[in-house]
Amino acid sequence: MGRTCKGICLRYKAEPAPNRIRYEIGQKRCTFCGIFLDVDDSRCMCCKAVLRTKARGKPKKFI
Repeated sequence: MGRTCKGICLRYKAEPAPNRIRYEIGQKRCTFCGIFLDVDDSRCMCCKAVLRTKARGKPKKFI
């Protein structure tokens, strides 16, 4: 059975923040729905996908 976004996650959509600090302030991203959520669960409410808790890319090196 495939995943389907039912729109329930839009109620928990996180406030806008700079992309660098989104994960640091506790926001999580659902890769299937494509939005950041402000929840304590480790799975999305509507599609049950695992939420991302850290950035995919490497941190930038400061000289």
